[in-house]
Amino acid sequence: MALEIRPILATEYEQAAEVVWASFNHLAAHYQSATGIESFAQIARACEMRARDIAGGVTYIALIQHTIVGVLQVRSGEHISLLFVLPEFQSRGVGRALIRQADAVQRLISVQASSNSVTAYMRYGFMPTGAEQLSETGIRYVPMARGALRQ
Repeated sequence: MALEIRPILATEYEQAAEVVWASFNHLAAHYQSATGIESFAQIARACEMRARDIAGGVTYIALIQHTIVGVLQVRSGEHISLLFVLPEFQSRGVGRALIRQADAVQRLISVQASSNSVTAYMRYGFMPTGAEQLSETGIRYVPMARGALRQ
């Protein structure tokens, strides 16, 4: 599996949004209320992803044979706002490769993880900093952070 990690191109937001939505629906949606799912659907739209990048964020994509299989969006240079890998490519190092690429630019230190992804984030060096919470938009999450030590 030849994995390529790079910043997203302007023409790739639609496909990236499809990856995010498919991955979310595979498991994370089961942990959300109808309101949370509706809110996440808005966050995951291609136009919203593009707008966050225009406002200073950056999106990295993981490709295998020119097909997007993973997406990582970072805001404020240090906070993971989206990290999704297609179900058939999970547990194959795609998420870790995306995080490693972003860490090469600036150390990622925080994420609001869905309950089903807490264990994965712990493998990347993040630890819960509080109990599960409910955002004002109805999305359930666990706040997590990484210390100063590199994995």
